[in-house]
Amino acid sequence: MTGEPSGADNGRVPDWIGSLPAQWEAKSVRRLTLDHRQGYYATDEYTDEGIKLLRITDLRDGGLIEHSQSPFVQDVAEINPFILQQNDFVFARTGGAGTFGLVREAPNDKVAYASYLIRFRFSEEANFLRYAFLSPGFQSELQRNIHGGVNQNVHAEDIKAQYVPIPPKSEQRSIAAFLDRETGKIDALVEEQERLIGLLKEKRQAAVSHAVTKGLDPDAKMKPSGVEWLGDVPEYWEVQRLGVLFREIAEPGSDDLPILSVSIHHGVSDTELGDEDLDRKVIRSDDRSKYKRVRPDDLVYNMMRAWQGGFGSVTADGMVSPAYVVARPKTDVSTRFIEALLRTPQAVEEMRRRSRGVTDFRLRLYWEEFKDISVAVPPVQEQRQIVDTVSFLEIRTAELVSSSQRLVELLQERRAALISAAVTGKIDVQETAQADVEVA
Repeated sequence: MTGEPSGADNGRVPDWIGSLPAQWEAKSVRRLTLDHRQGYYATDEYTDEGIKLLRITDLRDGGLIEHSQSPFVQDVAEINPFILQQNDFVFARTGGAGTFGLVREAPNDKVAYASYLIRFRFSEEANFLRYAFLSPGFQSELQRNIHGGVNQNVHAEDIKAQYVPIPPKSEQRSIAAFLDRETGKIDALVEEQERLIGLLKEKRQAAVSHAVTKGLDPDAKMKPSGVEWLGDVPEYWEVQRLGVLFREIAEPGSDDLPILSVSIHHGVSDTELGDEDLDRKVIRSDDRSKYKRVRPDDLVYNMMRAWQGGFGSVTADGMVSPAYVVARPKTDVSTRFIEALLRTPQAVEEMRRRSRGVTDFRLRLYWEEFKDISVAVPPVQEQRQIVDTVSFLEIRTAELVSSSQRLVELLQERRAALISAAVTGKIDVQETAQADVEVA
C-alpha cells in the first residue's frame, strides 16, 4: 500500500520521489542532519607525515572515498574538529560541486578534509543514504541548485534543502544490503567489459606496431635496422631519415581554403571545424594569410604536441596553423604509412626524446630534429597494403570497443534505475530476496 510523501518541511517534494509505501516519509536532508562543518584550510605545505587531508580527487564514483593517496599535512590542534569518522559524508562545495563520498569504515589513519569540502553527519542509516544520494533524481535536483558559471559551487543549505525518501531503519538496512549485492554484480560486469576494452586496444596497438615495423609476412627474413627504437626489420626494407623522404614546406594559404585542425586522437581533419568542435585551447587568428597551405599527402605536426600524437596525414586541400610544421613527400612514399609508424609507442618516445624544452608542457619538436628521425620503409605498394591492414584493424577494433561501451552504458543505466526504484520503494527488496532464495 502506498501513501503520499510527507511535506512536513513546508518545501517542495520533488517529483522523482513519487508516492511512497506506507510508513515511508519524504524528508528534507535538513531534518536528517545532526551536524555539518566546512573543511580545514591547510595554510602550510604538504608534509611527509602527519594527518591525511582528503581532497575532491579522493571522492570516488559510487559515493565512496579512497584516501590512500591523500597527502599529509601537519598534525596541529586546530585540525582535530575536522577528523573524519565512520559514516561521515563529505560533499564537494566547489570544483565538482555536489560530488560526495561516504566513510564506510573507520579510517586506520587520521584523515581530515579540505576547505572546499563539507562534512555531514546524519541520523539515518549511512549506506542507505549513500544510495539515496546516488539516485538520478536526487543528483538532478542537487545540480539545479548549483551556483556560478565556470566556478560552480554548492552550499550546505542547498544540500540540506534536498529531499530523500526515508523508510523505517530496518528497511533502510535491507535496501542497502540488496543494493550492495545487486550493484556489485553490475559493477563486476562493467569491470569485465572495461578490461575487455583495454585488451582490445592493447591487441590493436600491438598488431599495428608489428605491421608497420615488421611487415605482414611472418616468414620474412630480418636484419638489424641499426636504429635502437626500430630493432630488427625485414631485410629488404630501407632505413631512411625522414628528411630524405620529406621536405619542410611553408606555402601561404588563401581565403578560399578551409582551416584544418590537427587532433592528437584523429589526426588532420578533412573539413574546417566549427568553434564548438575545436579544442578549447585552440585560438584562431582572423588573418588567414598567416596560415600554411597543405595538400593531400602532406604530413603535418604540432611542434608542441607531436610526441602526444598531434600530427597526421592530409587528405584534403586546406590550411593549418602557422605554428605547425608541414612536410611534403620528396619521393613515392605513403604518408599514411609514416603516420601509422609514428604513432607506435616506440616512435612516440623517440619524438619525445628529440623534443626540446625544460618540461613536458614546453617540449617542442623542431624540423631539424624531426627530419633526423630514422624510419624503415618497405616498397610503396607494401606500404599501402600495410595501411589497408591497419585501417581494417582500426575499424574492427572500433566496432568491438563500441559494442562493449554500449553494454557498459546499458549496465550503468540499469544500475541507476535499480537504485532509484529501490530507494523510492518501487521494489520490495524482501520479496525479491525471498524469490532469489526460492529460485536457488
